[in-house]
Amino acid sequence: MKNRLKIIFFAPHTAIWVHAFPEALVAEALQQEGHEITYITCGEVFNSYCVCMNAFGLSQESSTIDKKNICITCNTNKKVIRQNFKLEGYDLIDKLTLDDVSLIESTISKVTKENFLDLSIENIQIGRFALYEFLLKYKKSNLDFSDKEWSSYLTALKNTLSSFIACCRILEQEKPDRVITYNSLYSVNRVFVELAKRQDISTYFLHAGANLSDRLETMWIGKNSIEFQQELLNCWTLHQNKACSQKLIKKVTDHFLSLFNGQHFLVYSSPRKDKPIDIRLHFGIQENQKILVATMSSYDEIFAAETVGVISKEYDLIFPKQIDWIKSLVDFAESRPDLFLIVRVHPREFPNRRDSVKSVHASAIQDLLQNLPKNVKANYPSDNISLYDLAEHTDLFLNAWSSAGEEMSFLGIPVVIYSRELVLYPPDLHYVATSKNDFFSKIDEALADGWNFERMRQGYRWHVLKLERCAFNISESFTSEESSIQIRNKHISPLSIVKKFYTKARAKLSLAYKLKRNYNQRTNECQNRASFLKSRDQINSLITESKNTILDLPQTDREVISAEQEAIYIKKELMRLIEVLYRHYPPLVKPNTLREKLLKLINE
Repeated sequence: MKNRLKIIFFAPHTAIWVHAFPEALVAEALQQEGHEITYITCGEVFNSYCVCMNAFGLSQESSTIDKKNICITCNTNKKVIRQNFKLEGYDLIDKLTLDDVSLIESTISKVTKENFLDLSIENIQIGRFALYEFLLKYKKSNLDFSDKEWSSYLTALKNTLSSFIACCRILEQEKPDRVITYNSLYSVNRVFVELAKRQDISTYFLHAGANLSDRLETMWIGKNSIEFQQELLNCWTLHQNKACSQKLIKKVTDHFLSLFNGQHFLVYSSPRKDKPIDIRLHFGIQENQKILVATMSSYDEIFAAETVGVISKEYDLIFPKQIDWIKSLVDFAESRPDLFLIVRVHPREFPNRRDSVKSVHASAIQDLLQNLPKNVKANYPSDNISLYDLAEHTDLFLNAWSSAGEEMSFLGIPVVIYSRELVLYPPDLHYVATSKNDFFSKIDEALADGWNFERMRQGYRWHVLKLERCAFNISESFTSEESSIQIRNKHISPLSIVKKFYTKARAKLSLAYKLKRNYNQRTNECQNRASFLKSRDQINSLITESKNTILDLPQTDREVISAEQEAIYIKKELMRLIEVLYRHYPPLVKPNTLREKLLKLINE
């Protein structure tokens, strides 16, 4: 075969079926193209604590039995995949010796809270890489660790060291042409990726797509997760003037309907209540006051990415810290009685449906938001106010780097930002300030311009690129509804189902029976998959030609749409949005609301 490659799929987290099964589909697609696939799994190397255990709701302190059950699930899924996809390979544990175990223990014994960042082997920063999931789990924005946190970090470090040693041997033995893994930022995955890069081996990450309505039915595949985002931004200049088809616009609407529902485990905002909330009444806002909402961002995600070295720490920000920004905004609002400022603290900073941790930064924000001027109010997650309740009455959003910014632009609402370098979407969707004085000038400029349909059109086009054009579709083989299998959702989830699976309350069924049932369910999914993916040729081209993303390949969407026709499609989709956004609203439409603007647009 021409361009026959040797490809390693590094898959140590097979317990998470919604990751493992799509990953296996991609491996099979490449195997069908004649490539040699080596499928490498864990083999209980990470049995002290791992990504899978965290995903299933376990903590570092969970019982050995509960952790063992996750390992059993991992092994079961691995067996199903190997048998049904005919993927040859082995476990990480097969590449570790007793001497390696002793070396790992000896290395960890010398690590302290003062020197852990210095731990580097062959120029791979093991000490830093091991921090990634740990910092996110504990919502850390500094490197001061409690004893409990330190113990958790040492477990992550042990896993990372184990992966490093095993992966060194694997690369030496296999000499692959490509390395592919699901989420290359996971610490144990990243060491393999970095080792491969040092040998000029092209590496790829896999990840579920971003459209919440069918997230698991699509796949992002790219060379680097951070570069993937940059690739989208680079391509924006080519797509921002490209009108979109009705089918693509409808898919974007589907995504936003899932957002508005507020039940998805990836959505932090509270869902809208059955009874509408009038935020003017709730916060005591006068009718003649323009409403500004400042949407804050959580620091732990960006801090984790900076600390492990996947993004730069060098930013030229107008406001060095969000606290500086909020202080300036409060002072500005106090001098402008014609305005009312709502400071919306990011829900991730506080305990939420995904975790029970409160960040250190949250406490600092609470201290700041005391004794505020009468035209400034704080909005905390405990208020149970949806972002879209705020959007209904807000004249202008002020954003740090939260995704709320792109969502508000999508609704046509103006947004001012000060952080061009930090937003993961095109900053030109907003008013971008270049200095402190310019920031406050932009506020008045944006208020004067007001709501705009063209902003909504650009929001649709950006989301078409982000949600649809950059992803491979695998729906012919994987059509699971995430609402019934999502990870760490306290409302509905397989994780809660699987978690309960092992509780004493369900001890009436033997563990062997449960495992057999799980095995049969996974086997059925495998056997019901399509004989091949429709996107197989594109996936093969991406990997064999060492392209960065699907956007580097010839585009299959050749339909030419006029801007006028696109506007008609968008207006039709707005009817679907309105139906969901305002299903509990009374017939009377209040003036100067988002609802009024949307209805006027449709009736033009």
